[in-house]
Amino acid sequence: MAYAKTYYLNFSFLLSEDAIRSHLHLVSPERQQRIETTKRLETKASLLAAGLLFNEVMTKSFGISDLETETNEYGKPYLKNHPSLYFNISHSANIAVLTVSDTECGVDIENTVKPHEAMGVANRFFSRNEYAAMMLSANPNEAFCRLWTLRESYVKMRGKGFAIGLSTLKCDFHRGVCSIYQDGIQQVDACFKELRDIPGYRIAVCTQGTAEHSICEWKL
Repeated sequence: MAYAKTYYLNFSFLLSEDAIRSHLHLVSPERQQRIETTKRLETKASLLAAGLLFNEVMTKSFGISDLETETNEYGKPYLKNHPSLYFNISHSANIAVLTVSDTECGVDIENTVKPHEAMGVANRFFSRNEYAAMMLSANPNEAFCRLWTLRESYVKMRGKGFAIGLSTLKCDFHRGVCSIYQDGIQQVDACFKELRDIPGYRIAVCTQGTAEHSICEWKL
């Protein structure tokens, strides 16, 4: 069976210009340039945190020093010289997450405490049954985050991002486990794990085929 290891980093310590400057040299020149050309502090911190988490986990947990990446036509990154190792990154508020797997994977995290434009987005992208279930739930904001993270993790696993129309997707649940349909066809190779280890956040990991999952906090 495949594995999917998820790591998360609380990067609230990076939310200052001084902290960003002191850690900037630890990420790739390409990421440094992206950070330096970004104006919003929170975006700078999230970009830096994602790079730091990726570098640390790959070198210290997987023993990989060659971290050169390339992207597919839709922008999904891969390790250039390690084709059998897959990864995906997401961030929300002050948490960055990284999933590493030996099969195609996608991960998404959402802060359930932060208000979301749930009704407008859900009305546009969710099926009528999903929308109704969300609005009737005890916590519509969290229900929205659940459906959104599942969709996001799926399109990221496929490596096509929003080239897959989110309105073509539908989530169905049996005993709490999600199955996803694209254009009405069940995607039987898409397997989900929902992680609730971080209070106030929902994480969804989608792998191509079943996988054994783990999650741990990473501290720099």
